[in-house]
Amino acid sequence: MITTIRSVKINPTETITTLNLTPGSIGADISAAIGCSMFDVVGLADSIDLFVDDEGLINGSPLNLPATVLTHLLGSPTVIFGTAIAVSVTPDGETIGLTDHQLTRIQKAFGQKPDDGTIDTLVDSLSPFPTIVSMLRNI
Repeated sequence: MITTIRSVKINPTETITTLNLTPGSIGADISAAIGCSMFDVVGLADSIDLFVDDEGLINGSPLNLPATVLTHLLGSPTVIFGTAIAVSVTPDGETIGLTDHQLTRIQKAFGQKPDDGTIDTLVDSLSPFPTIVSMLRNI
């Protein structure tokens, strides 16, 4: 019997930690971990879902560059603001814990420099935020 759901919490400050969520209170646990009242889900490759603050852009949450890069590397170029939680999902849409393979894939994504195509897509995605694009070009 599974007693927790293994996930990865990705903070905007580049702090990335594993987090165990309780299956019976998954929605409340995710809301508390993200620090939001409403969350949205970004579907990524390899049956990975990223829970994010649905109002992160409008409530002043900081850009989450690690989570944004992860979405670009795993097939869903989305700009993320605030804390994000990565979990696994079944074909039926049920939230489950990350497998060892999925966890390794996430860790590998954080440990590598994105290729030129991913960087170009990332800059395009961030273009509505000129201050951020300016910072990226100076790196």
